[in-house]
Parts: sequence; C-alpha cells; structure tokens
Amino acid sequence: MKYSLALVAGMILAPLAVEAGEVTYNIEGHGQAAYGYSTPKKHHHGVSKGNVDSFIGYEFDESNEVSLHMDVMAGVDKELKDYNQGDWGEEVYGVADTQYGQLMVGQVYNVASLFHNGAPSVGILSSNSDVADFLHNPNWKRNEKETRFATLTSTDINTDGVAPKINYITPEFYGTALGFSWTPDSYNRRGLINKHAGYAHKDGFATAVYSDHRLGNINSKTSLGYAQYHGNDKEFSVSQNLNRGNWTIGAGVRKTYIDGDDKSNPNRLLPNDFDGYREGYAWNVGVGYEIGPFSSALSYFKSKQKGKDNKNDVIVWSNQYQYNKYVDVYLAAAGLNYNNNGRKDKGCAAVIGVGVNF
Repeated sequence: MKYSLALVAGMILAPLAVEAGEVTYNIEGHGQAAYGYSTPKKHHHGVSKGNVDSFIGYEFDESNEVSLHMDVMAGVDKELKDYNQGDWGEEVYGVADTQYGQLMVGQVYNVASLFHNGAPSVGILSSNSDVADFLHNPNWKRNEKETRFATLTSTDINTDGVAPKINYITPEFYGTALGFSWTPDSYNRRGLINKHAGYAHKDGFATAVYSDHRLGNINSKTSLGYAQYHGNDKEFSVSQNLNRGNWTIGAGVRKTYIDGDDKSNPNRLLPNDFDGYREGYAWNVGVGYEIGPFSSALSYFKSKQKGKDNKNDVIVWSNQYQYNKYVDVYLAAAGLNYNNNGRKDKGCAAVIGVGVNF
C-alpha cells in the first residue's frame, strides 16, 4: 500500500521538480482544558486535549506547491477514549496543490467529510463526540476493548475516519469543485468500524461536490457526498450553510443503508448493534453568531437506527471568547436524550474551559 501511494504521488509531483522555488514551513499547537458538571447524576468531570500541527513545503510558483504534514494529538479522561488514531494519535500526509487540482495522500478524511458543513459549531463542544465527554451515551462506545456505534455520530461521512487514502480535488470552476477518495483499508480508530467485524479491512470510496457562491448579501456553501464501503454499504450526505454579516445558519443530513442482503459474517463476541450506524439517518440544524473576539453557536442533532429504538437527540449551546492571540475562554451547555434498546435516559451539562494557542 505505502509503495503504491508513493508511486502515485511521485508520478504527479515529478514534473514539478524541475522548477526553482521556495521552502516553507510552520509549526503550531493548541491545548484545551475543560471542567463540566452534569445532571441528573450530579457528575463532575474534567478533560484535556491538545494537538501540534506541522508542515514543510516547497513552493514552485503561485500555482504549484507540495507539502508534507504531520499532526499529533493527545487527550486525557475522554469519554470516547481512542488510543490509536484518535485522541492519542497522528496524521501524516502529503499534499500537492497544482494547476490540475489538489492531491492528498496519507491519513486524511475523505472528500465528502472535508466538503461537509452542517450546523455551525465553535468552542469546547464543537462536535457530538465532545458532548460525549460529559454526557454518557450508550449508543456510542469506543475504548481500548470495545467499539459500538448503534447510531450515527455526525452528518458528515466519517465511517473511515483518517484511514490512509488518496484524495483528489479538481480545480474550482465558477466556485464549484469535485472530489474523489479511495481508501484501501477502511478501518480506522477515528471512524465507526469495529476492527473485529468481518468487513473491517475492505476498501471504500467516496465522491463529493461543493459549491461556494455569493447570492446578493448572502454567501452560500453547499455540499453533496456519496460513499460506498465493503461493496454494499451506501452513504449519502447533504449540507448547506448560509452566511450574512455576523450570522450563519446551517444544516446537514446523512443517510446510510445496506444495498441488498447483509453479506457480513456475524461475530458472537461483538456487542449488540455494534454497527447499527450502517442503516439509519442523522440530521442537524443550527445558527451561529460572531462579533469581534466572541463567537457563539446553537445546534440540534438527531440520529436514529432503522428498525430499532436506538436514537439520540443532542442540543448544544457553545461560546468562545478570544482573550488574545494566545488564550481562548469557553462556556457551553448541552442536553442529551437517548434510547438504547428501550432504555431511555436524559441529562444536561454545563462546561467551562480555557484554550491556549502557541
């Protein structure tokens, strides 16, 4: 696999090597610490996480540049513990930006996920997985021993996480571009697939289109995505963002289904509904506001497994204040209702935190 990726990258990058250019590089990082209080169980919990992103590149001219990226991340006391390719992990990938489009090779998200917008998000609770740090959801479980996603966790297609892949994105044409992804091995700890599933190491592909246009005083961003994993798992996603002045509204939808019979071999050692996400839907909607150093977002997310009672309702209000270029301050609240095989529960959480940029 690694030799194939290197060969593809070399064939595309070799013609650029004859040009004289300039070396570029950068390294930066971000750390967060948060404390939350949740009810009705009156649970106190603190989490922390951080990442360091770096790259070195070579700019041939204003249209052609290649770069090698290495991002590392770590997290402590996360509810969704992910010790490999997750809160403790790395992303290593190469990027070639040329007049013929962009090529990405390595540990990256697929194009359908990269293009997706959905509901606006900011601050310490910028994803549904962040909410799971403070509010327990039995439909989503991932640790060093067990992976179970009975429902979808997002409206973008995140099934293969950052499994090594090849992405190609065409040049923009009137604000519109197409993208294509091929993932030789779809299993990744940042994704949804259980490593013990019979289809875990099959390939997958994704394609997507995005459009960015100005409509009077409104900036519109739209994306459509499609993916297929291990032959008969199909996924679709749609997102729309509208921005005017300080305000942004957005929404996203995702649908998954098994096309025909489920040909995967069941494993009795795996938990019930460990891959319920394969047939279900998710949608979100939200509004965001930004003025000066302050930004805020209010969003609602729902996901459900087809033919089962497993479902989630998540509402998040997250705020961020950039005190200066080094320090961010966070304040957020979240609510969760879930149904897990007929067992219902709900809760809410208040979270404060601080972030450091370097």
